[in-house]
Formats: sequence, C-alpha cells, structure tokens
Amino acid sequence: MAGVDKAAIAWTMAIVAIAAGIAVVGDNLSGTAPSAPPVVTQESVMEKTTEPTTAMVSKSRISGYDRANSMQDPGIGHESHQIAIILPPSDNVYSGNLRYDASEPIQLVSLVGPLGSGEDNGQPIWTPDGVTKFALTFVDPKNSNGEWDFVGNALAVHTMNTDPFIIDYRLDYQELSESDTVIAGTLESIIDPGVGHEFHSLIILLPPSEDVYTGTLAYSASEIIQLVSLEGPLGPGETAPSMWTPDGTTNFALTYVKPNNSMGSWKFSGNALAVHTENTDGFTVSYAVSATKTSGTSMMEEVMEEEMMGPQTVNVSMPSGTSSPGCEETDSCFIPSMVSINSGDTVNWVNDDTAAHTVTSGSPSDGPDQIFDSSLVMAGASFEVTFDDSGSYDYFCMVHPWMVGNVQVS
Repeated sequence: MAGVDKAAIAWTMAIVAIAAGIAVVGDNLSGTAPSAPPVVTQESVMEKTTEPTTAMVSKSRISGYDRANSMQDPGIGHESHQIAIILPPSDNVYSGNLRYDASEPIQLVSLVGPLGSGEDNGQPIWTPDGVTKFALTFVDPKNSNGEWDFVGNALAVHTMNTDPFIIDYRLDYQELSESDTVIAGTLESIIDPGVGHEFHSLIILLPPSEDVYTGTLAYSASEIIQLVSLEGPLGPGETAPSMWTPDGTTNFALTYVKPNNSMGSWKFSGNALAVHTENTDGFTVSYAVSATKTSGTSMMEEVMEEEMMGPQTVNVSMPSGTSSPGCEETDSCFIPSMVSINSGDTVNWVNDDTAAHTVTSGSPSDGPDQIFDSSLVMAGASFEVTFDDSGSYDYFCMVHPWMVGNVQVS
C-alpha cells in the first residue's frame, strides 16, 4: 500500500466535513439553496464553537457508551450522505467488536488502504480527493442498534441522507501490526488449482496450515465473489459432503459460502481461507484479515476418536462429465480416486453423473477379477462394498474404462 500520512488524512477529512456541514446547515436555516463551501483553514474551523448537527437531532444517551455526532461525508460521490468516524485511518489493522445504538438506521463501514498505485481495479472505493483511495467495505444491517465484528484500517458508520444522526457506541478492539495472520492488502486472482475447478478463479488469503485459523475477514472485490474455508488435509478414509483437492489425493473439507455481494465481512474458521469466482475472467480483492491460530491437535484427536468408534463408511463420487475422456488426466474420474480404509470399513460409490457407470474390481487391461461388481449404477444411485480383508483393490468402469480407482485396506 502507498505510504501515506493517515493521521493527516483523518485531520483533513474532519476539517472538510465540519466546514461543509456548517455551510449546509446555515443555508438551510436561511431558507436559501446551499452554496459552495468557502475556502477552509484550520483557524476558520476552530472559530466555529457551535455544533449545529446536535441542534437538529436528539437521542437518549446509553449509559457506559461513547457518543459521536455525524457530519457531512467528505468522500467524493457521498456529499449528500452523513458519516461518523469511529476509528480514523491507521497503518495498523483494527480488529474488534462494535456495539452501536443510533438515532436512525445506519450502515457500517470499514476501509482498507490507502491503496497503492494500480491497486484500484474495480473494487468499491472511497476517496476524499480522487487521489487517495481506500477500498470500501459497506454493510447495511438495516437497523439502528446492534453489533458488528469488524476489521480494517478505519471504521465509521454512515447514512445515505443529509440529515445528521447521533450514535452511542462501545468498542472492544485492538490495533494490530501486520503479521502472518493479521493482513490488509490487495491481490489479483489466479486460476483455481483445484481438480474440477479449472474454469474458476481464486485468491488465497491465508494458505493451508496445520493450525486452525479463526477470525474476521472484510472484503471489497471487483465482482460478486464466494467465500471459501478449507479444513484438512483429511485423514485416510475421511470424506466430507463437499471437498477440494489440488491433486486428487490431498483432500480438504470445503466450506463454500455465496453472499451474493462484492463487499462485506465474514467470521470464519478453518485451515485455509480464500475468495473465489466461478469464472476465469479474473478479479481483484482488497481485504483485511485478523485471525488467530490454534493447534490442530484437537481436530486430529476427533478423527482418532471417530476411527476408534468402529467401522466407517467412505463415500466416493463418480462426478459429472466422467462419461467423456479427460478425467483420467487429473485422477478425478472417481473422487477420491484412492481411499485408504481399515478392515471392516465400507466404501460407498455415488453416481453424481448423468450417465450410468459400473464399479468393477480389476483393471481395463486385465478385465474383471470377480471380487466385486456393481453392474450398472444409474444416475443418482449408489453401490457399496464392505472390505473385510486387507489388501489393494483396483477397480474400473466397464462402460468407460478410463475411469479407474483403488482401495487400500489395512
């Protein structure tokens, strides 16, 4: 990000907004149309000792809360809006919880930036001068009281009208230096490396870790995105309702959230964090993340407890499109293509394709070996085998012989 004196920016924002607010209120009281605000100096602002916004709105004070009065939003394009700056721009990352009680419904704002040269690439932007630009996260809870877990380089509340408002608020927050888990920045997408996701775009915000990340994400993207967290890698024989794999062997449980927006916030947990689109056009995201890491030991203990409970069932998918060659190039004709289980466990093959398949022990070159055979498994149907004897079991689809898989039994 650009090296900008953010304290000076905050002071300039306050001066411009106060001066503009005084000019508008004066014109309204005189019954004339608002005129262009006069040239503002620090001395002229300091001479204004009245607070015209408080005369136009009243609100019962909440005990134990701080109070702020709104002023005209100094952002370009926001001249008819009101804003109350709670935490001014900082080089560090604010992270915490805001409780608020306002005189009218408000919107919640966090900023990331200032952005560096070339980082403004279609994401929502707030700027006081057209040069210094911040990525804008704008959340509309459609209420006047509530709470918000936030993260960013600045924090404010906002309304889309010229009438001033009052907000009582309580903050529980930290101002954190950037680290491997506290980050604010701007990134460009890459092609999703996940098997079956080759036509999607992805930005990895927190890379896969043995530890578990827990925290808050604020994002401002150049198009509508999806939110992704991964848990894993999964242990031998483990499956999940939705999975992501970069190689067909290393599998992660996938949490995939569609907020249907390009800016917002998300409380997340997992071994990795990313944002995603379902196209190859590419996108930009400015974001702030504040997370903590906890040991993944508890997750592994949970897996071990499941294994000690008795025989398990592992699901294997025959995914859509496998009736045409190509999936063999990425070992994705069966997902996962190889499973490792214990004696007594069951493998359940589910046909998620529109074509019928078989699950037949043996290989395309040598043919069936008569250990198991599903016959035709129609679309949406399934077939399962319980493996009592240890060994390595190859299998394939007799209709589409490029579809091959393996079961390892211990």
